[in-house]
Amino acid sequence: MVKAYLRYEQARAFGVVASPEAPPVYDDTGKHLVTAALERLAVWDVRRGVEAKSLLPPPRESGALPAVTRIARAEGSDLVAAGHSDGTIRLWSLDDASTDVLLKGHRSEVTALRFNASGSMLVSGGKDTNVVVWDVVAETGLCRLRGHKDQVTDAVFAEAEATAGGGAPSAGSSGVRLVTCSKDATVKVWDLDTQHCAQTVAALGAECWSMDVDPTGRRLAVGTSDDRLHLFAVNRGYDDGEEEFGDGSSDLSDDDETPKKKTARADENGARVPMTQAQKAASIADASNLLTPVGHVPRSDKSRVSHVRFDRAGGGLLGVQTVGRAIEVWRVRSASEKAKRLKRKHKRRREKEKLRAKERNGEEDAETAWDKDAEPGEGLTAADELELATVVRPKAKARGFAWAPRQRRRPGIRAVVAVLLDNNAFEEWEIGQDADGAVAEEPSKIRTIDAQGHRADIRALALSPDDGTLLTCSHKGCKVWNPEDGACLRSVEGGYGLCAAFAPGGRHAVVGTKSGALEIVDTQAGVQLSGMRDAHAGAVWGVALLPDGSGFVTASADKTVKFFEWRLMDVEDDEDEGGEGRRELGIAHVKTLQMAEDVLSVKVTPDGKLLSVSLLDNTLKVFFVDSLKFFLSLYGHRLPALCHDVSSDSQLLASGGADKNIRIWGLDFGDCHRSVFAHEDSVTSIAFVPKTHYLFSTGKDRLVKYWDADKFEPLLTLQGHHASAWCVALSTRGEFAVTGGHDRAIRVWERTDEPFFVDEEKEKRLESLLEEGGAEDDGDDDRIAAAARENASANGGVAPAGAEAGMAGRKTLETLTAADQIVDALDVAGHERKRIDDHVRTNGRNKDANEDGDDQEDEEELKKALDEFSDEEEEEDEEGAEEDDDDDAADAVVVNSASLSAYGYNPSYPSGLPPNPLLMGQSPERYALSAIEKVRAADLEQAVLALPFSSALTLLDYLGGWLEAGEKTELTCRLASLIVRLHYVQLGATHRARAVLLRLRPLLRKRAKELRDLMGFNLAGMNMWETHLKEGGGGTKKDDDEDENTANLTDELIKDEDAPGLPGWG
Repeated sequence: MVKAYLRYEQARAFGVVASPEAPPVYDDTGKHLVTAALERLAVWDVRRGVEAKSLLPPPRESGALPAVTRIARAEGSDLVAAGHSDGTIRLWSLDDASTDVLLKGHRSEVTALRFNASGSMLVSGGKDTNVVVWDVVAETGLCRLRGHKDQVTDAVFAEAEATAGGGAPSAGSSGVRLVTCSKDATVKVWDLDTQHCAQTVAALGAECWSMDVDPTGRRLAVGTSDDRLHLFAVNRGYDDGEEEFGDGSSDLSDDDETPKKKTARADENGARVPMTQAQKAASIADASNLLTPVGHVPRSDKSRVSHVRFDRAGGGLLGVQTVGRAIEVWRVRSASEKAKRLKRKHKRRREKEKLRAKERNGEEDAETAWDKDAEPGEGLTAADELELATVVRPKAKARGFAWAPRQRRRPGIRAVVAVLLDNNAFEEWEIGQDADGAVAEEPSKIRTIDAQGHRADIRALALSPDDGTLLTCSHKGCKVWNPEDGACLRSVEGGYGLCAAFAPGGRHAVVGTKSGALEIVDTQAGVQLSGMRDAHAGAVWGVALLPDGSGFVTASADKTVKFFEWRLMDVEDDEDEGGEGRRELGIAHVKTLQMAEDVLSVKVTPDGKLLSVSLLDNTLKVFFVDSLKFFLSLYGHRLPALCHDVSSDSQLLASGGADKNIRIWGLDFGDCHRSVFAHEDSVTSIAFVPKTHYLFSTGKDRLVKYWDADKFEPLLTLQGHHASAWCVALSTRGEFAVTGGHDRAIRVWERTDEPFFVDEEKEKRLESLLEEGGAEDDGDDDRIAAAARENASANGGVAPAGAEAGMAGRKTLETLTAADQIVDALDVAGHERKRIDDHVRTNGRNKDANEDGDDQEDEEELKKALDEFSDEEEEEDEEGAEEDDDDDAADAVVVNSASLSAYGYNPSYPSGLPPNPLLMGQSPERYALSAIEKVRAADLEQAVLALPFSSALTLLDYLGGWLEAGEKTELTCRLASLIVRLHYVQLGATHRARAVLLRLRPLLRKRAKELRDLMGFNLAGMNMWETHLKEGGGGTKKDDDEDENTANLTDELIKDEDAPGLPGWG
C-alpha cells in the first residue's frame, strides 16, 4: 500500500523590513512607505513604525515566489507596480491590497519600472536588454523595444513638445517619447508612435545607471559609473529652454521664424487617425531632436551612481545616490539666478574679446572690432543650473531613496527623504531651509525603522519548550519573537551568535558566539545575564542540551567539547553596593573532552547514553556520555559534516556535510544505511521531527527539504528562501518548523491536514523543470533581431521593422495552455455546428418526401397549442393571476418545440437533436467565444500566435458571427487585427480566406464606429455632469434651489424625445 504523508506549507514569513534590491516609494499622503520585503510588498506606517499592510502574491503551483526587484507608483493613484526577479510584473491596489493583473514580458529580472504621468502606461526594462511598454488600462502589452546591448537600468517617459505657449506635437503624433538608459553606455529615445529608436546618445563614456526628468519636463539628468552627472535639455537646446527649466516660462514669440507644430490629426469624434508614412517620418524626426546635451557637473562622491530622482513636491531638489553611503542633494537654480549667471558669463566673454581685439587692432579700433565680431555668447551649462546643496550620510550603505510628498513638510523644512539601507532598515531625513529659502547644510535624521528585523543574516534559532517563544541570533545580538504572528517582542544586544538553546522552563537561553563566549539571555526581560566570556578559545559551533536538564554540551573550533551545568549565581548590583544582591541563572564548567580536530557540531542522544560530534577531518565520532570513552567512528563524508542530529528513539543519526550529501547511520553498529545526494550546495542544518524518522534539512541552495529516513527519499521540497538557509528548528510535536537564512527572513512551515503521495510530488517537480526549460527558446526572437541589427549596422543599411519592435508578451506554459484550450473549443464548436446543420438538412429531405400530411397536422396542433398558451398568458397577466401554471405550460411547449433531453435544454439545437453537455446550454459560437474570454488579456497575443493557421482561419470565420450579433466588439476587433497581422502572407495565398475577409471588413468598421460613438456619448454626458456639479456645488445658501434645478435638468434629459435613440442611452 502506498504511504501518504501530511504536507508542510509556508504559513508566514517575517523579519524583513526592506529588501535592498528595490528603492521604496511613498503613497499620495506620505503617511505610508512601500518597501520590497523579498517576495512581498510591505506598507509601513512611517510615524508609528509598524507594518500597516503586507501585500503577498498568491502562491504558485511550483517554485518559490520571485523576489521584488523594482517598485513604481502611478502619480495620484493607489496603483503600485512591482517587478520581480523572474521577469513578471504585478499590479497592486494599496487601498484594498488586491492584485488582479500579472504581466509577463521579460525572461529575466526586471531592472527598470516607471509609469507615465497619467498612470495609463507602464514601461519596464530587464536584464534581457528588452524594453516593454504596457497598457495598464487594457492590461496588455503594447510593444517590445529592442536595441540595447546590455541590461536596461532605467526608463522614463518624456513629452515630445511641452511649450508653455500651448504648442502641440507634430501631425499624427501622440507626443509621448520614451527615454531609456543601459549599461551599454547609451541613452536611447524611442518614438512610441512608430516604435522606432529615434535618437541614441553614446558620448557619455561610462555605464548609465539611472536617470530622471524634472517635474517641468525640460531637463533630463543621467547618472553614470564615473564621477560625472550629465544634464540634457528635453525638446530643445539651452537657447530655448534655459529659462523654462527654472519657472516654466517661454521666451518664444509669435514672430519666431520656427514654424509652429500642427496638432495631431483627428476625426470629428476626437479619435486619432492612423499615421501616414510622411507623418511617421515627421514623428521620428521630432523624436530624434528630443535630447540636447547641456553639460555635466563633477560629483563629490567618486563611486558610481545607483539612483537619480527629482523632488516632484516642488522643492527644486535633485537626489543622486551612489553605491556608497552618500546621497548627494543638488539644488536646481531658479530662473533669476540662472539669468544672473548667464549675464555675468556674457560680460566676462565680452571683456575677453575686447582685450583680444585691443591687442590685435589697437586701442582705438577695439570697440569697433568687438561690435563687428560680436557673438551671442556661451549658454548655460549644467554647472550653472545645478549646485550641490547638502549630502545625506546614513550609517550603513544606501540602496535607494524616495522623496516624500508635499503633505509631509513642516514649516522650515525643504524636503523629506526616506533612505533605504543595506542592513534591512530604512531612515527618514529632513532637509531644512533658512529664512531666505537656502538649503540647510546638514540634514537631520528624524526616525529609523529597524526593530522588526536583524541587521545581518540569521545564523541560529531556537524554540522554547512550549513553542511560544522563538529566539534568533545574528551579527550583533539576538531577538525574541512570537512565532504565531511574527511580532518582535524584544531585542538583546550581544555577540555574533552561531548556536542557541533554551534552558528548562523556557525563560532563559544560552547563545554560543563567534568569539567563544557563552551568553545567557533572559527572554522575558530582554536582558543579557552574566554568562561566560572565556568559555572557549574559538568559535562555538554547537550547543546540545542534556536530556536530564542539568546542563548542556558545547562544541568549539578550539578542538574541545565542554560540559556545563546550570547554577544560580550571586550577583551584586552596582547601584546597591551595600545590599544583599540578587541571584540569577548562570553556568559552571564541569569537564572537557579534548579532540584532535575542530568540532563542528555536537548532539546528545535522547536516552542520555551517547555523545556524537562531527570533526573537521570528515568524520563523526561517538562517545559514552558518562565515561567519555570512544564508541564509534563514522567514516564516509568526502568533506566535513557541518551538522547532524539524532532521532528521538536514539536509533538513527543523520549527518549533512559540505559534500552536499546526507548520510543515515545506525547507532547500534555505526553502519551507514544510505548516502543521499540532498542539496545542490552544502547542507547547513538537520533536525529530526520528534518521535518520527522524518527529518528536515536546509542548504546553501536556498531549499528546505523534508525526508523520510526509513525510505531514504525526499518527500517535499519547500522553496521560499532567496538566499542560503542556515538553520532549522522543530516544535515539540512537529506541528511546525522554523527556518532562517542569509536573506534575513524567518519562515514558519506548518503541517496541514492535506495528504500527499511521493509519486505525485515527483511528477510536480518534473513539470516544474519542464516549465523552466520551456522558456529557453523564448529568446530566439531577440537573438534573430540582434543579428539583423548587427548585420544592418555592418552593411550601413536600415534594420528591418521587427529588429527594433516586437510583441510585448512572451511564451509561457500558460499561453500554450490557453492556445490548446482555444483549439479544443473551436473543434467542439465546429463539430456541433456540423451536427446541427446535418440534422436540419436530413429533416428537410424527410419532410419533402413525406406526402401523408402528418407533419402538417402536427405543426397545426403545435401552433394551436402555442396560440392558446399565449392567449392564456395575456389574460393571466391582465388579471394578475399566479405564474406557476404558466411555467408548467411553457415547459410543455418547450418540450414540443425544441430539444429537451437528459442533458438539459439548449435553444440553439433543433427539435430531436440532443445537445452536447460540454456546451453548458450555449450555442457552438458562444461556447467558442467564452473559451477566448477566459484567456487573460496579457496572454491573448501569444496564445493567438501559438495557434496553427487552420485554427486561426476558423477563428477568423467565427468573428463574423460575433460581430453580427454585436458581442464583445472590442475583443473581436483585437482578434481580427492580431490574426491578419500574424498570418498576413498565408491569408493572401488562401482562396477560402478572401470571402471571410470581405465579410469581416464592413462589420469591423460598423461595430467599431458604434462602440466609438457609444463611448463618445457617455464621455460627453459625464463631462456635462461634471461641469454641472462644479457650477452648482459650493455649499451656499441656495442648496435647495440647486437641487431643484438639478432635478429639473434630469427630467428634461429623460423627457427628451431624441434621447432613447442616441447610442448608449439607458
